[in-house]
Amino acid sequence: MFHMVQEGMMPRTAEKQRTNITLTAVNLAAARELGLNVSAISDAALAAAVRAAKAEAWARENAEAIAERRAWIETHGTPLADLQVLKID
Repeated sequence: MFHMVQEGMMPRTAEKQRTNITLTAVNLAAARELGLNVSAISDAALAAAVRAAKAEAWARENAEAIAERRAWIETHGTPLADLQVLKID
């Protein structure tokens, strides 16, 4: 599996690390019966949870700036609105 370190850089392999997780027996048995790759599914779910947590943290950390920007736009309109070709009013 490869991921990009930064856009335009050469890909490098993702380092894997063993860990123990606890799953419900019913889900694990069903996954095995269906031939599902529990490790890959767990890794993908964890990656999605990390992305969501980072996005939520960013939104919390920047909430004041976002609110200020929205207030400014409500007062002054969007920047360069007078140059907008397609008007939606």
